[in-house]
Amino acid sequence: MKPILILLLLSILCSNSFAQTIEYSLPPNLEKTISPKDYKTIVDQSVGLVSKKYKIESVKDATITMDGHQMFNLDNLISKCLAETDHAKWQSVINDHFNALFVSMEQKGNIDLHNYEAVKPYLSIRIYPTITVNERGGTDKLITQNDLEGTQTLLMLDLPQAFTTVSKADFENWHKTAEEAFKAASENIAKQPVNKASKTFKIDNTDVEFNFIENEDYAASYALNLEANAPEMVGEWGSVMAFPNKGLVTVCKVSKAHPVEFVKFIQRIKPLIDQSYSQHAYPVSTNFFWYYQGKFTTIPINVDAQGILHVTAPIGLGTLMAGK
Repeated sequence: MKPILILLLLSILCSNSFAQTIEYSLPPNLEKTISPKDYKTIVDQSVGLVSKKYKIESVKDATITMDGHQMFNLDNLISKCLAETDHAKWQSVINDHFNALFVSMEQKGNIDLHNYEAVKPYLSIRIYPTITVNERGGTDKLITQNDLEGTQTLLMLDLPQAFTTVSKADFENWHKTAEEAFKAASENIAKQPVNKASKTFKIDNTDVEFNFIENEDYAASYALNLEANAPEMVGEWGSVMAFPNKGLVTVCKVSKAHPVEFVKFIQRIKPLIDQSYSQHAYPVSTNFFWYYQGKFTTIPINVDAQGILHVTAPIGLGTLMAGK
C-alpha cells in the first residue's frame, strides 16, 4: 500500500493547487476601489471555480493566467461584486460571472479564428491605459493602435458573454492589415446603442454646452470615431473630449464663434473626470484631448500653487484661433 500512498501524495503535490502562484497585492488601479480583504475573497472564490476547468499558472494584478497563457481579468467581476452590497451574495455573482465566461470560451472555440469573414462580425475595440497593458504582458502578442496618448487601443472579439483580445497569431492568419481590421471593428461599434445627452451651463456669464456619451461597454470606443458616430458633437474646429472610463465620454464643441468655451468646460468638469477615472474598474484616461479631423491631441493642463487650473490650447488649435 505504501507505493500507492506515495503516488497519491506525489499526485497531490503536482496538482493545480500547489502549482498556482497567487499574489494578493492590490493592482494600482484598484487601490481606491476595493479593500485588500474583499479583493482576496474574490480572488480565492474565482480561483476555486476556474481551477475546476483549467490549470491555473498564476494570479497577479487581478488577472488569472491559465496553462496555455489564456487569461481571465477580474476587473469587471470586481465591479459586479462591489455593486452588490450584500457580501453573502458575492458567491452567486462570481458563479454567474464565470459560468458566462465558460460559455463564451466554448463559443470562441466554435468560431473559426483563422477565417476573417467568420470573425469579422465579432470584432470590437477597447481602450486601456498603457500602464495597465504593460502590467499584463504588454502588446507583443496583441493587435493595437495608438489613438489617445497614454493609452492603447486593442482589437477585441465581442462574444455574447465576454470580451477577449485578438492574438497576433490568429490575426496573421487573416491576411488583412490592422487598419482593415480596426475599420471593421469600428463599424461594428457604431451599431451599438448609446445614450447621448447635451446640457448648457452658464459659467462666468458664458453659456457652455456639455455633451455626454454613455454606454457601459462601448462609449469610449464609440467616441473614437466621433465625426461619423456623433457629428452633432463636432464643431467647426473640432471638439474637446475626455475619456475617463470605458462607459463615459464628455465632449465640448469648438468653433470659430466659440473658440475658448472649452477652457471653462475643462475647468468645470475636471474633478468629475478624475473621479470617474479613479472609481471605475475600467479606467481609460484623465487627460483631455482636442479632436480635429479624426486625430486626437493632448491638451496641456497645469495647476498652480493656489489650485487654479490653467489650460493651454494645443498648437494646431492655437493656429486656428490666431487666424480667426
